[in-house]
Amino acid sequence: MRLNVDPNYFDYAASTPPFCEAINEYRSVASEFYANPSSMHSSGKRARQKLLELKKSFCDLLRFHDGRLLLCSTGSEANNTVIEGHLRYFPDANVLVAEDVHDSIWYATKKHQNSTRILKIDHDGCVDLKVLERALDKRITLLCINHVCGETGKIHPVRDIAGICYGSGVKLLIDGTQSIGHIPVDLNEIPCAYYTFSGHKFGAVKSSGGVLHRDSEFVPLIFGGNQEWNLRAGTEDIAGLASAVKALRLSLDRLSEEADRLLGLKRLIVKRLKDFPEVTFNTSANSYPGILSLCFSGVTGRAIVGALSLKGFAVSTGSACHASVEEPPRILMAMGRTKDLARGSLRISMGAGTTENAVLELLDALAELKQT
Repeated sequence: MRLNVDPNYFDYAASTPPFCEAINEYRSVASEFYANPSSMHSSGKRARQKLLELKKSFCDLLRFHDGRLLLCSTGSEANNTVIEGHLRYFPDANVLVAEDVHDSIWYATKKHQNSTRILKIDHDGCVDLKVLERALDKRITLLCINHVCGETGKIHPVRDIAGICYGSGVKLLIDGTQSIGHIPVDLNEIPCAYYTFSGHKFGAVKSSGGVLHRDSEFVPLIFGGNQEWNLRAGTEDIAGLASAVKALRLSLDRLSEEADRLLGLKRLIVKRLKDFPEVTFNTSANSYPGILSLCFSGVTGRAIVGALSLKGFAVSTGSACHASVEEPPRILMAMGRTKDLARGSLRISMGAGTTENAVLELLDALAELKQT
């Protein structure tokens, strides 16, 4: 596995550097299978066959054998497709949305206020399964939740949640953009209706996303041609999918080894920062090793990000989708943090190119900022 990346890049949760092999795979497939897979001539049929082979390979890697892979450009489009399509297909439906979801799901609580309800998370970012069971009344038809929270790294017990939804007759949308390629995902064990992803989160090229779905009771978001079983118009990106398959395979090949390595780096950061009395950790024990969320009191996260950027480090205050917003991160507020404390949030996210030496240099830089 080859990766060209600055070791001082600590924003993997926003976007991972693509694997060189994934880029090469994209180039190769784009050059050879350039025909439209909907065309009836021999070149089009070859492209169609390659598309089907790649879809099967992607599904096989996630043990997903009882549904279909619907290609989209991003995880945001995938989430929007399911939510908007569900509400149009079921106009009287109510959607339950967990508080820590990505903005591409959370938007529905504002756009569709009369059709959405909010599932609270606790101080540690957990979803109480008993609270969930009580919330699933007869009007709820869809639950939207993360597998891994992109803000804090919290891993939700999606297998148990899926079981509750299945028993209640509620469709489940799991946002897997921060989980696929980073933690074990066996969709044979998770009876959800929809599982969304975005390739650039695990080392593929950008604009290679989709929905792994067992349910097609939704209205398309994009209309035009009859591609993707009439569920998403537009010529399929075969090369993008090829890049995603390659990146996912590379990620899974070293999943356990990489998790142990990242956990070691995370513990190193926590050990050093525990000496900072003004630091509050937002990441609990049951979290993805590559993400660490914390808050600094008395200073804004934006100021820290800016100061670290001048020193050559790339970190963030949280999701890149709201990085330019002055308001404190809503997920940290949902966890009970005060506005002043939440404004001092910092997210350190690591991946394949992160080294121990880079982590130590980042910690030294934070120590210098503390003294100024």
